[in-house]
Amino acid sequence: MSRVLPPLRPLARSLPPLPDESLPGFLLRLAFRLDTSPAELVVRTGLADRPHGAALPMPLLIGLPDERRHTFATMIKATDAEVNAMLLNTYGHRYPPAQPSATGRDGANQQHRWLFTHSTRYCPQCLAGHDNPVEQAFGGAWKNSWRLPPVFACLEHRRFLEHTCPACNSPALSTATRNTTKRMPRWRERDLHPAQCRAFIKGKCGHRLDQSIASVQPLPAKFRKLQQFLLDLLGPEGPEAVEVLGRTTTPAHYFNDLRSACHLLRSSWPSHRHLLDSPELVASLENGLDSEGNVSQSKFVRTTNDMPQLAAQPHAALLMAADRLLRADDPDAFAGQLRLLTHTDYRPSKVGWYRFFLDTRPDCSEGFLQAVSSVAHTYSRGNLARNLKKPIRTPRFRPEHIPQFLEEDWYQRYFSHMEGIATVHLRRTVALRLCQAASGGAIQKAADRMSLFLGGPAVTARIADSPKLVHRWARNRPNPLDFEAAIRDLAAELDARDDLTDYERRRKSLTEWCIGPQPWQEIKTRIAVPGGGHAPGGGFAKDLTDRKRNIASVILWTLVTQGEHVFAPTPICDQQDPQTQKKWRMSVDAVWARMRHRTTRPTDTQLITALNEYAAYLIPIIDRGEIPAIDASPWT
Repeated sequence: MSRVLPPLRPLARSLPPLPDESLPGFLLRLAFRLDTSPAELVVRTGLADRPHGAALPMPLLIGLPDERRHTFATMIKATDAEVNAMLLNTYGHRYPPAQPSATGRDGANQQHRWLFTHSTRYCPQCLAGHDNPVEQAFGGAWKNSWRLPPVFACLEHRRFLEHTCPACNSPALSTATRNTTKRMPRWRERDLHPAQCRAFIKGKCGHRLDQSIASVQPLPAKFRKLQQFLLDLLGPEGPEAVEVLGRTTTPAHYFNDLRSACHLLRSSWPSHRHLLDSPELVASLENGLDSEGNVSQSKFVRTTNDMPQLAAQPHAALLMAADRLLRADDPDAFAGQLRLLTHTDYRPSKVGWYRFFLDTRPDCSEGFLQAVSSVAHTYSRGNLARNLKKPIRTPRFRPEHIPQFLEEDWYQRYFSHMEGIATVHLRRTVALRLCQAASGGAIQKAADRMSLFLGGPAVTARIADSPKLVHRWARNRPNPLDFEAAIRDLAAELDARDDLTDYERRRKSLTEWCIGPQPWQEIKTRIAVPGGGHAPGGGFAKDLTDRKRNIASVILWTLVTQGEHVFAPTPICDQQDPQTQKKWRMSVDAVWARMRHRTTRPTDTQLITALNEYAAYLIPIIDRGEIPAIDASPWT
């Protein structure tokens, strides 16, 4: 039978929490004052219900339930706000890794990897305390902010933070034990000063961390500037906006970008040496990475974990390089750096940083996501990695807003200057890439979506074949990134528009549609016939039979759907014998070629004028969700 604990009563004596003091640090100081163990104090203050649970307060570093937090505040004679300030989730609004887990498993998920929950950095002079009786008797604060990887220096004492005991080289307040259980070290012992090393695996140390006499390297000015910037962003009164990749974003997005950029740099070392402007920075970062030994150089996969370095100096160098990376003028500039840092023979799904980023999908800034999307979501094979089957960012436009053959205006403004590739392949590919950006996945998936209401597998295969040619052509251009930049610019324009057109609805509405006999009679009256029965310009007899109605139906379909003529439905042609069908399709191709090369005959021009009028009549009907009748026309 378990022992029933007596009701909790406020402690007879307590201590006022120091500024930025962490919960474990406060318990260490208060236990030292009350001549008890931190484990017993955890039970007496309501942080644990049973004595055996007092040895594992790690989740309590991040957050406390409201009732337990209020109870603890009452027991130590503090306010709820003072207790909140001891918890890491006080930074959660600006620093996402400090937010409590949605699953309730605080400290046990990937989100919290960028918190030092199992050890901490420290400043020996801060641990020694200020010149007042309380801190001289019970020590200074083990600060809450020291458990945040972006905090690497003490600006008050102008030094890098330490992370190990100088006597035994063990991490400060490490939770490592002889078994797999993670618990605060020597938590049940009393008579230990709050600043004493509590390492015990290789023998009890007990060295006073606040009395370190080792020489201290002064904090360089560039690191002071970076640390002040990061501390300002972390503070509750700090700026609400920060510029990343030329765009304004929130501090929370900035820190997610910074974390992803750090991981990118670690996994791509030494490709980013050019981002560090001094040999000291390079040596510092290189030594830190070499000491970790966590980068795989496998031919098939290059991985590195996302855990931040506890050593302050190499991690500061990494943060500085990552911050410089985020200072690029725009997402395109960052995308160029991204290609440089990840240039490799591996596909994006096989590069460790991409795999981690696509699996975790951090809530990064819009510019960061746009840059990553432009690099990762390029031409991809059908057997795409699972993590690439969703879009990296969700733009305002969707696949249904992309015309199959690209609007003529879009093509002229962004791609008409590009030579050396057939226009048909270029326009098909751009449409597929925009569809891919909206829905994620491989080009084949975009082709499957784009071919809806166009035909069967043969149409899909024909559409999907063009990107192979285009991406081979783009790689061999003087500027291989010009094509990708044009796609990004067009995507950015569509993303900013409110008047997007549902082209998929138009294709669906006209799946089995053709110009009816009655509207065709009206169109025929608009094509003038000179004396002698020949078309204007001479040499060709005027033909206004069903063959011409089939041609007109195809052209009208392309005007409404902005699709390619070869994919238009041809119900009139399909009723003919095979030999006639072949001739009629050749007639459609001939008229289409004249339109593309601007060599139309006068009768073609008259027909196209009438069809433009017809299209202007049909488009509002279809966009309202209605299916036009076959005999409906602007002239009846």
